[in-house]
Amino acid sequence: MRSVLTYFRERFPLPAVLILGLGTAIYMVAVCSPEQPDSVTFSLTALVALAFTSFLLRQRVMDEFKDRGHDDLNYPNRPVQRGAISIKKLVGLGIAAFALELSSVISIAAISSHWQSIYYYLVVIAFSLLTAREFFIPNWLNRHFTTYYISHQLIFVFFILWGFSIFGTKDELRLSAGAISFILIMASLEIMRKYEIRTNSAGEVVKDTYLAVWGKTQTNLVLALGVAMSGVLLGLFESTALSIIGVISGLIIIGVRKSERAVQAATIGGFFVLGLVAYFS
Repeated sequence: MRSVLTYFRERFPLPAVLILGLGTAIYMVAVCSPEQPDSVTFSLTALVALAFTSFLLRQRVMDEFKDRGHDDLNYPNRPVQRGAISIKKLVGLGIAAFALELSSVISIAAISSHWQSIYYYLVVIAFSLLTAREFFIPNWLNRHFTTYYISHQLIFVFFILWGFSIFGTKDELRLSAGAISFILIMASLEIMRKYEIRTNSAGEVVKDTYLAVWGKTQTNLVLALGVAMSGVLLGLFESTALSIIGVISGLIIIGVRKSERAVQAATIGGFFVLGLVAYFS
């Protein structure tokens, strides 16, 4: 048990991930559900948060195997590399996450009475397995950092389609603007997650983060535009306040660009404010 707790603390901090899962669920449900939230919507939001958190844990475990060679070489002090958690326990953790993920998806289908949503989520699972195999072209993708990033963010196309299937959304404007908004904000959160410079045990910069590959100016601009455009797109079918919030969040991200922590905080803040305003408006 201690090894699992160590793994969570270092590689999957549960409090932060649970908050991220809830924020993602709020944002997705806000886009997919045109009605004011009620008790059923709240229940579905909680289950979507649980499904997404479980998905993230399953992805984290799969990535440990996918990135094993890279991490062995550059990050020998991580839990798997130093033997703080066994492969058997890691696999067990992944299986438990997958079971919880599927249980949440089935419960969502039952509560919403949209059983076809399960089939949509199976596509999410299938795509996640492709990313675990790097689309069977790992060497090529590793040489093309930006293409790698874009290819992996495409999974959120299938996430939002799953969301629409849960609520039976028909509004074409919501389908287009809302979907793009969700995909952009999730892609922005991925940049935020790796908005840092990492070094290996020899003190050398490892080219596996956005700052290390794109540079601070370009990374900051892409991140700010992603958050700003997410708000603008939400504002097309919701309150115009969302457009204002998005633009202000983007400007703050640019304004605090000298501090990595401040940029990450501004991104998370913009994400939560946009989601909450859209959810309750």
